[in-house]
Amino acid sequence: MKITTVNNQDIVYFLNIMQNHMKLCGYSSCTIKAYIGKTQSFIRFNRPINLQNITEQDIKNYLNHLVENGLSRSTIDQATKAMEIFYYELFGKQLNLSGFKRPKKARTLPIFLSPNEVDQIISHTATFRNRLMIELAYSAGLRVSELVKIKVEHLKLDRLMLHVPELEKNKRTTFFSKYLKDSLGRQIGAKNTGQYLFPSERGGTLTTRAVAKFFKKSLIASGLKKLATPHSLRQSFINLRFNQGTDLDALKNTLGQKTTFSTFSDSKKAA
Repeated sequence: MKITTVNNQDIVYFLNIMQNHMKLCGYSSCTIKAYIGKTQSFIRFNRPINLQNITEQDIKNYLNHLVENGLSRSTIDQATKAMEIFYYELFGKQLNLSGFKRPKKARTLPIFLSPNEVDQIISHTATFRNRLMIELAYSAGLRVSELVKIKVEHLKLDRLMLHVPELEKNKRTTFFSKYLKDSLGRQIGAKNTGQYLFPSERGGTLTTRAVAKFFKKSLIASGLKKLATPHSLRQSFINLRFNQGTDLDALKNTLGQKTTFSTFSDSKKAA
């Protein structure tokens, strides 16, 4: 695409083309909004701008500006991806960022919730279904992406067993608290084996964003000041089991992961 003027209408026209292309490529609306926002930021940084004359060095200067202003690695990565799409849409070729050094990723420590804090969040959760989702995620150490994909057929209530839905061909089995057996039976109700345990209103897969939304609402209502997320339930499950002396190999098999437990080891030492 050739745009040679600095007319704002031309810039808006180009951004619309970029946006439509991302839609066709299957980007989510949130991702598109973020990438367009980063592109607009780049344009403001370079005003007055002639899109036809933009160089790779202009883009490097912009990204270095973000780094120098202390923005996070994730923000820099997002801006970089936006610039790659922007440059390709503009010139039809790949962006070369050789020489540009991204900041190192900061090590973020997980946020742990004690059993009492989890109970506090559950007690401030409005619906039976949502309370059960929190309880099951914590009791079985589930990822949110696994939680929303559980079907009735994955549960063995009499054995307190859950066959975790396959993610990336990673089969595993975990167990849940016996105190959830009756609640899970109630949630199953008259559902068929192939139906989702926690379906959306239309009967399909509940989104992870929907889980994050109700969890945040419950967290705020509970009065806890921790910046916890649904994933904190899994991390708290790991931390609790680790500090109780659970065999690491068994724990890794239950969790379906190959990561090290250095973070949880540090937490145990601190305790």
